[in-house]
Amino acid sequence: MSVWLLCALLFSLIGLTKQDGHPVPIKEVKVYAEETDTFNNGAWVLNVAWRDEFAENDEFKKISYDIEVLRTEEMKTVHNETIHVMPNKTTFYHWKWTSPIPLQCTSHSVRLRHRDQHYIGEWTPLYTYNGQDLNATTTTVFPYDQVFMVGSNITFCCIMETDSNVPLVPFLSPISNRTYITEEPVHFDRPSESTSDIRCGVKGNSSVFHTGASVFIGYPPDDQNLTCITRDLSSVECHWKRGRNTHLYVKRETNYKLNGRDCKFGQCVLHAMKPQVTNWTLIAKNPLGVKTLTDTADPTHRVWMRAPIKISHAAYAREVTLRWSWNEKNYTWFPMICQKTFSGTGLSSLVLVNLQPFAKYTARVRCGSYEHFYEWGNWSKITELSTKEDVPEAVDVWIQYFEQNTYVLWKPLTQQQSHGIITGYEITIGNPKGRSRKIDIGLNTQLCYKITFGNETSDQIITVSAKNSAGLSPPSTIIVPSNPDNEVSISHINSSNGGFEMSWEEYPYSTCGYVVEWFPTYNKKQCDVEWEKISECDSDACDTWNRSGQLGAVRYTVSVYACTNDAPKLLKRSQCYAIEQQPGKVQNLTVKSNGRNLELSWDEVPLDLQKGFIQGYNVTTLLSDSETVINTIVTKVNLKLDPGSYTFRVSAFTSGGEGEGDYTTFRMDVEKNFDQMIAATIVGCSAAALVFIIITVLCYRKWKWLKKLLYPDIPEPKLAGKWITKGIYCTQMTEGYMKCEIQEVHSLEHPATSESLHGLDLISSNSKVIPGHFYLNISESPVDVSYYPVEKLTSILENPSYNLTMPEPVDVAQMSDLTLEMQDAYLPAPNFVQNNLVVKDSESYKPQSACQIVPKYKFSLCLKTLKLWFTRIHIMYEFIQLIVHFPANKIFDFDSKIN
Repeated sequence: MSVWLLCALLFSLIGLTKQDGHPVPIKEVKVYAEETDTFNNGAWVLNVAWRDEFAENDEFKKISYDIEVLRTEEMKTVHNETIHVMPNKTTFYHWKWTSPIPLQCTSHSVRLRHRDQHYIGEWTPLYTYNGQDLNATTTTVFPYDQVFMVGSNITFCCIMETDSNVPLVPFLSPISNRTYITEEPVHFDRPSESTSDIRCGVKGNSSVFHTGASVFIGYPPDDQNLTCITRDLSSVECHWKRGRNTHLYVKRETNYKLNGRDCKFGQCVLHAMKPQVTNWTLIAKNPLGVKTLTDTADPTHRVWMRAPIKISHAAYAREVTLRWSWNEKNYTWFPMICQKTFSGTGLSSLVLVNLQPFAKYTARVRCGSYEHFYEWGNWSKITELSTKEDVPEAVDVWIQYFEQNTYVLWKPLTQQQSHGIITGYEITIGNPKGRSRKIDIGLNTQLCYKITFGNETSDQIITVSAKNSAGLSPPSTIIVPSNPDNEVSISHINSSNGGFEMSWEEYPYSTCGYVVEWFPTYNKKQCDVEWEKISECDSDACDTWNRSGQLGAVRYTVSVYACTNDAPKLLKRSQCYAIEQQPGKVQNLTVKSNGRNLELSWDEVPLDLQKGFIQGYNVTTLLSDSETVINTIVTKVNLKLDPGSYTFRVSAFTSGGEGEGDYTTFRMDVEKNFDQMIAATIVGCSAAALVFIIITVLCYRKWKWLKKLLYPDIPEPKLAGKWITKGIYCTQMTEGYMKCEIQEVHSLEHPATSESLHGLDLISSNSKVIPGHFYLNISESPVDVSYYPVEKLTSILENPSYNLTMPEPVDVAQMSDLTLEMQDAYLPAPNFVQNNLVVKDSESYKPQSACQIVPKYKFSLCLKTLKLWFTRIHIMYEFIQLIVHFPANKIFDFDSKIN
């Protein structure tokens, strides 16, 4: 570095002269840092001042200078610029430069040279502003304890105590022997509530030492809406809003000046005020910037009055006079308005009218400018006041008929209606003849009085008045007839939203409206009645009266009276429930039986437990797992049931739901009804007969088809030779077997040989033996045998495979019980002669079907079919009877066994 300093000095000595040998005209160069409140914590602006003795012919022609800034130790140019100034031989030229790093981080040198159109001058010597890295005794970070705006990018430097120390991250870029800067500028994107710390770590022999710097991040002032007013007509108060929070506090907070005078936020007061248009300027300043606000107005047009003091009043029954005073002397001549109602010069009192007698009020006052109203002033303190008593309002009077007696009733007056403390009531009872008597009623008695007619037969005129310390209320009059007419039909009305609605037709003779009266239908008590008076029907008012509120789930009787010049006229009477709920339990459920017929009866739900209009009853019949529900509107029901043990439940229901049921159990045991069984048998047999007839008809109509399907015709066989006789021989065997043989005998022209007869086994080849059946079997080819007598033929045809003794020949009658099954195609028609079957001459022979051959067997087959059908019908009938009577019979048998 010493070499570089030597070169710089030589360069400075050479630059003292111009190229032409003229000296450099730039004189008295000064380099210094701009001083601020935080100058010692980090200086950023480098100032350069100089004088120029170079003479110019044209004093109005600008002079140009080249300026170059270098980091002295590295001799590295960090900034160069050409500036243009107007010539001035008497004063200093001035130029400033803002460094990207604090000037304390390292030394900075500046040099200048003159420039014009003809030549470029020599550089001046280097003028240096020394950094604190030359004589640092401790490790230090710059800048510190300074304020920066949100979004700033700050480059920090760390100056080492000695040349041998090397800092850690983030200080990685050296700019001198002892100074290192952050590799990249640190970005601050949000305000800091306190400080943001930057630490510089230095690695020593055995440990790491940390030093650092704190900075503050915030915003410049953002105050808005400056407004200046007057409150006492002698000074000005200015108010404004802060706007965005600067996040800077204590020494760095915003400072304010109003028209050059220091003030705090919300406490800027100018004691000198002129009744003319005035300008006010507010300057808000903090380390990051300055905000200027202005306002212009005549302060007398912006009067915000203070609150009145010392309020007093004078109270009467229906009005109060308020009085107050001010601490501000200037208010006595100032035109004002108070509460937008009362106005006047120097207003200090007002009268409150149309107040409620014997009532407590609170009052407070605020006023504003009358000529140039700007804003209402502050409220005064609250003042309590009370009005005096006045005569009460008229009471609401009505009558009640209860247990052949007549009562007059009236409603108590509310506090607003009483106009004071009610001390009692006065009742006057008179008649049209003019005679009357007065009765005083105290507060401790019921607001109800019994009217006695005595010997009077005319209507009574009743008046009722309430009294307090101010006097009697206007009288309320009602006429009570001696014989009230209550003959009117009673209807039912439905509940509506927890109440009931009433409608009626307008009465043409009504003079003062209508009265609707309601009371509990049951458990009615003396004087327990409510009423409401309605004015004349206006449009549809008579159709929309309703009552709701805290009404119980009991039945009410609602009546409508017309108010006339005479006694009230009853127009309509109805009963209703405000709220319909589930009814109570039915009473006295009983069962009467007559055979299979039952009669259930019960009593209605007690009137005080109905809780709604009974719409009907649910009768539930329970048997085993089955349940039957019958709905009825009467209290009696007839049932016809099968044998068994039944449980009955009866419950009432309203629109509010079904109530609790009353249970009873009844066991009914009934023997089988033989008439019913006979009827069921006849029905079953009739059904079976009908089915049989249908089948028979179908078989008859389709007989040819059935014949073709079951017994088709067999074509006539062609036989060689001349036949003389043919027959069938059958014998009874053991175990129910029948042995039958077909014997064919030729004429003498073709005698049968013994060999042919010897090889013929009719049982094995031409016949079958089956238990219980009779089979006829004819071989497909005729057997060539000779004629032998029947006796000999019997022995010849004996089956040697059966070691049986030949029984006697079976009679033809025995064959009728056998079932004939045709296995082959046809069989010649036989003539039955005792034990032998003699065949007619072959010339008169014709093939016939099996049914034509043995019609008796066909009849037997039909009989057996009918028998089978009747058996099936009988089984079906028994099965139906079993299903129908199974549960009852089983239950009956089970109960009998238990008992």
